[in-house]
Amino acid sequence: MFYNIPPNIQELVLSKNSIAGELPDQLPLQKLIRFDISDNDIGGNLPNFPGTASLIREIDLSNQKRSYGGGLTGTIWTDIFKLVDLSVLNLADNNLTGEIPVSIGNLAKLKVLNLSSNSLAKQIPKELGRLKDVLKILDLSYNKLSGTIPSSIGDFDGESSLQLRNNTLMYPAPLMLCFIDGFDLSNDLLFCPTERNALNEFYISAKGSEWTVSINWMDPRIGHCDWYGIMCNDESRTIRLELQNNGLSGTLTPAIACLSALEDLDLNNNDIKGLIPKEIGSLSNLKHLRLSYNQFTGNGINFGSLEDLRLIHLHGNRLSGSIPAFSWEIQDPSSYVSDCGNPSDFRPSLVCDGCTMCCNNEAYCNPQEESSIQQAGFADYKQSTIAFIGIIVVACCVLILALLAYHNYNNHDPPTLHQPIVDDTYKDFASEKLCSDSVYHFFLGKSICGWLIVLSTIAVQFWLLFFFVKASEINLSDDKVDVVYTWKCTRDKEICVNTKDLDWEGWLACAVVMLAHLLKDAINGVKMIMLSAKEKQGHFAMLRVFTGGTLLATITSLTLYVSTIYNFAIATSNTDVLVNAVLILFITHIDEYILKTLLAINPRWVVTMSQQASQPSQPLTLWLSSQRSPPQEQLSRPPCQAPPQAGNDDIDSAIHNNNDDDGVESLEYESFPSGSNSVGDEKVASSVAIPAT
Repeated sequence: MFYNIPPNIQELVLSKNSIAGELPDQLPLQKLIRFDISDNDIGGNLPNFPGTASLIREIDLSNQKRSYGGGLTGTIWTDIFKLVDLSVLNLADNNLTGEIPVSIGNLAKLKVLNLSSNSLAKQIPKELGRLKDVLKILDLSYNKLSGTIPSSIGDFDGESSLQLRNNTLMYPAPLMLCFIDGFDLSNDLLFCPTERNALNEFYISAKGSEWTVSINWMDPRIGHCDWYGIMCNDESRTIRLELQNNGLSGTLTPAIACLSALEDLDLNNNDIKGLIPKEIGSLSNLKHLRLSYNQFTGNGINFGSLEDLRLIHLHGNRLSGSIPAFSWEIQDPSSYVSDCGNPSDFRPSLVCDGCTMCCNNEAYCNPQEESSIQQAGFADYKQSTIAFIGIIVVACCVLILALLAYHNYNNHDPPTLHQPIVDDTYKDFASEKLCSDSVYHFFLGKSICGWLIVLSTIAVQFWLLFFFVKASEINLSDDKVDVVYTWKCTRDKEICVNTKDLDWEGWLACAVVMLAHLLKDAINGVKMIMLSAKEKQGHFAMLRVFTGGTLLATITSLTLYVSTIYNFAIATSNTDVLVNAVLILFITHIDEYILKTLLAINPRWVVTMSQQASQPSQPLTLWLSSQRSPPQEQLSRPPCQAPPQAGNDDIDSAIHNNNDDDGVESLEYESFPSGSNSVGDEKVASSVAIPAT
């Protein structure tokens, strides 16, 4: 039949008939442009089109297997490159064998190449990649092709149709090939793993071409499990992505959520910017998340549930707003770290109630945990301090009650067998020694002004001490507290370390300094309470002395307490704890400086108030001894003091200047009880020797 066809025919279409037999090897069709004999029962070898029809553009010999054993056989022409105008070659559904000729890659006008449903073997020639700009349909499915898919196939246009199924090809497919919508294996997890596609997006968004190390990344012949920084399980699913300190930049793609088996994501110490994708919250198997020391931004983060999470590091970024808490068991202070400390680059600072560690913009951190005070049931140090003051006051009340009860009990016993708890030596002690170098001495007097001064002094001391109490609060979100951040969460380690150098020697030295300065006042306060229990004293006198002793004991104990909590909050070395202790101890000396100030302003007034305590204080006596006594008429009447009434003074005082034989000038201060008329009456005197001038 084919020998009777006119030789000048250009198109021959005989498809969908019942033509059987074999085609001649040499077709006398020199001007043939289109030859379509599809859907018949043609057998035998392929005609030699390259030698007989070099002008042909379309060849369709497909679907010749309509009868058992039918179909064209043999191999595809090796000199097919001679068909330079060929645009369509459809040899599907035949029995062709051999391999695909490499020369097909030279057919610059080829748009359709369908060789499916044959018995073609060996590898797909990489030269087919030369047709990436013209070839629209490539169908090599249902053959016996083997080996890897050439990476050049992945360079085809995204609108191309590429059919490679049902072969014995090696997987995975070239990475870019999986992003072509027309690739029939794009949904095959062996050839196009979803994770690898996600990692490809991750690589692009994080500017993988600029990474410090990117071994095997984007290599089309190597599976993603062998890429640098990736570890897979037995099912070739990514469980670790660790690219810390690797020069990553750009942004973090939401496609990271496709790594559903991911357990460890470590991108610490890079330069990734933008938002942290909320899709990370869908990684239900995630246990470790380190995004610290990047440039992430955003106001408010939501990670979903993440019930298996055991470590999350977000510090060293530029996050603001709030971060959710997690319902997982805290392992250690390094479990959940963020920039929720102060000072911060934002106002207000990042809020993270569930964080175990808060860092500030100076790269120092501090644990966010309940203090010992909070564990004891107090809301803060202010509340605990008030409770501490209450305990001291109650203890003083218990002491005075016990002394009174014991004293009353002893009064019923024979006086020769029992001595009173407080005898006259306590009165002498109070008048001569007790708090003699401070305004606390006024506690023993009756002057209203003296009491106002000493109460004002104590109020100032309480006020100043509470400054340190408020500064000791461990509220890491409050930039008004003095708490010192001593922990470091470094870039190269998951565990944060405490850099504080304070040890037991520092605390011991602090205790020595504090006790050396405070023990005397504490003892004086207790002795004043004991003095207030003196038998046969009036109730007002007892209350006055007891109040003074209680206030003195309280302010002394409070100073020790405040020094302790403040050093816990800010001291970082042994020297720090001593410096802080000395600073707080200065507050306890305010009473002494106030006395010196009063002496400089009006010594006679101070003398009068001290006289009402039965004896002027020793510093006052020393101060007066260094001065020339002014004439009596030049001494003005002290303020807050009624004019003296003849015969009604509680205490008469005299200051005498005597020159002894040895050239030493002495000053005597004598106190006589009111109504004293005889030499035998009680008299208390003190004198201080001063070098004569």
